[in-house]
This record gives sequence, structure tokens and C-alpha cells, in this order.
Amino acid sequence: MSSQVEAQSIEALKDFRTALALYGEDTLSALGAAEAEVRRTVLWLQQDRPYYWQEQIKRRRERVASAKADLFRLRLQKSPEHHPSMAEPKERLRLAEASLQDAEKRLILVRKWQPALQQAILEYHGGVQRLKDLAASDVPGAVALLGRLVDALEAYLRVEVPRGTAAEPVGGAGRSPAHFDAIAETILDQAAPVAEADDGPETHEDA
Repeated sequence: MSSQVEAQSIEALKDFRTALALYGEDTLSALGAAEAEVRRTVLWLQQDRPYYWQEQIKRRRERVASAKADLFRLRLQKSPEHHPSMAEPKERLRLAEASLQDAEKRLILVRKWQPALQQAILEYHGGVQRLKDLAASDVPGAVALLGRLVDALEAYLRVEVPRGTAAEPVGGAGRSPAHFDAIAETILDQAAPVAEADDGPETHEDA
């Protein structure tokens, strides 16, 4: 694949550089928001919910104990002459015991979902790591490269073309596509050693 660039419009390069920079910022912002939501979910599942349901279990056990005590007192009051109704206290006890069982089940579910959440977070981080590296490193590098390319082209346009030079005006008086291509290729060639140097440590680690 050729590394030449047919630069027909410097303004188009500027617009693309701006759009690329905004893409990198928006991507990092979205990833940061997602990471904050992950942290909130972890705190909610590992700290907030366990504490809440442990407190609920404690309170609901007290309600069960109170309902049992009320029912026991009514049974003590029972005599041949006095027959207090047991229906209402029995219903209160049934509801209190059902509420306690519900809280205990919810605490079990919370503890069950904790390792599942951690596994999901690991998979999420692995899935977005490449995108994060792209937005944090590759995109700024590309934006900087486009900046150097635009600066070089604008500097070239400020150079006066010698009289008598035959060239079709493109992007500036007396400039031809070949001139722009040569400048773009020079900038890309200057950036190539940097990319190769970055690949060096990875090759060494793979060996």
C-alpha cells in the first residue's frame, strides 16, 4: 500500500484533525463515565446491599420474636372461660417469618452476584482496553502527525514559486498535487521511525 497522500485541501485536513481529536476526547469521556458507573455498582453490591440486608434481617428477626411473644401471651391467657382469638397474632407471625425469609434470600443472592460481577468487570476491561489505548495514545499521535503535516503544507504555500515554473495551481498559486504529495510523504516518513521504535519493546517481550 502506498504511503503517499494526495492533499487537495489543507482545510479538509484541519477539519479531520479536529474531528479526530474530538473523537478521542469523547471516547475517553464515555469510558470514564462507564468506569465510574462500574465503581458505583461494585460499591452498591459489595458494601451497600450486604449492610442493608443484614440490618433488615436483624430487624425482621426482632419482629418475629415480638410476634411469637404476643402469641405466647395470648395462649397463656386462654382458659375455659376466656378464649382470645389467635387468628390475628398468628397472621402477624406468619407475615413476620415470611419477611425474614425474604431478607435472608436476598442477602444470599447479593453474595452470589458479587463474584459474577467481578468476572463481568474483568471481561469488560479486557474488551475495552484496545479502544482505551487507541483513544489515549494512537489518536493523539495521529492528531499530532496531522498537525505537523498541516504546518508543513502551510509553510510550503507561503514560499513563492519561481517565475516561469509550469505547475497547475492546487491549494495555492503555482502548486501542483505532486508538491503536496511530496510534503505529506516526507512527514509520514518522519513519523515511521517513531512507530517502529514503539514496536521494539513488544517484539523483545514476545521473544
